[in-house]
Amino acid sequence: MKKYLQITLVFLLFLCIIPMLALLVKKDSHEIGETVIDKKLDDIKNVRILDEKNGEIIELSLHDYLVGAVLAQMPYDFEEEALKAQAVLAHTYILSRREAERREATPALSGADISLDSKVYQPFFDNESVKALYGDKAEDAIKRVSSAVSEAEKEVAEYKGELIISAFHGISSGFTESAENAWGIDIPYLQSVESEFDPSSPDYCKKYTISANELKEALENAYPDLTFDGDETSWLDISETSRGGTVLGVGIGDEKLVVSGYDLMKVLDLRSPHFKISYSGGEFTFTVCGCGHLVGMSQYGANELAKTGKDHLSVLKFYFKGIDIVTLE
Repeated sequence: MKKYLQITLVFLLFLCIIPMLALLVKKDSHEIGETVIDKKLDDIKNVRILDEKNGEIIELSLHDYLVGAVLAQMPYDFEEEALKAQAVLAHTYILSRREAERREATPALSGADISLDSKVYQPFFDNESVKALYGDKAEDAIKRVSSAVSEAEKEVAEYKGELIISAFHGISSGFTESAENAWGIDIPYLQSVESEFDPSSPDYCKKYTISANELKEALENAYPDLTFDGDETSWLDISETSRGGTVLGVGIGDEKLVVSGYDLMKVLDLRSPHFKISYSGGEFTFTVCGCGHLVGMSQYGANELAKTGKDHLSVLKFYFKGIDIVTLE
């Protein structure tokens, strides 16, 4: 049980820090997340991954890449249909990355599609990383995920003929969040949906406590022009939330500078932008629900939907409205 909890915490850590750069594929200065498939490139066979520590490029088959990606992004003992859904998102993501590099190469990648830097690109595990995480369960993990990938590895997710943004997070707050609220971009297939099972997760809410002095220091570093001379209880004031409870606006400091919950999440290293704030005895307590940016597929929700008999296609179409799952031959 202790080992399982440790593994769960590893994945929650990954999913809480996946940056927007790992999700968004930029075409030009005003179009984000839209990648038109070049049918000549549908037969992607190999994936090139840069190990930025030694400058070497690892070349893997698409299958082996997808296995390593799913292992890095979702616990291997999740339901098979949930693993398949994650594989489709991973395939969609790497094909988007390949197309982006074909249009305009990233010099730092030296011809690779991505690097091992999970602060920039979606996480990937090699076999050594799998062994380090799962120990004597590593072989079982690889075998189980490989089987799921084999059944879904030719599929990608599209919206009106364009590859979607493969957004996912660990646990929603009971509702996923829209791209417009999260990123300021209205994306038709990334709208808020109710993910009813998520509040039942044992990791649904966590409390973070920070002293008033620590809070003041963190906010002053992030926003140097602010002052905090007033009553400590008035330093933070949530002014707007989404229907799911994501904080869209919070006034900070004496000036009540309004920032988003996503901004405060980054400044204070919270695990989601869905939080409530209380103050007592010189300390602020943040009760934070959900894990990650809350956009796209909730992995916990996907696993629970799979338990009810939903296949991976239904799971993906539940979280990404109006998409098509396309099989590449």
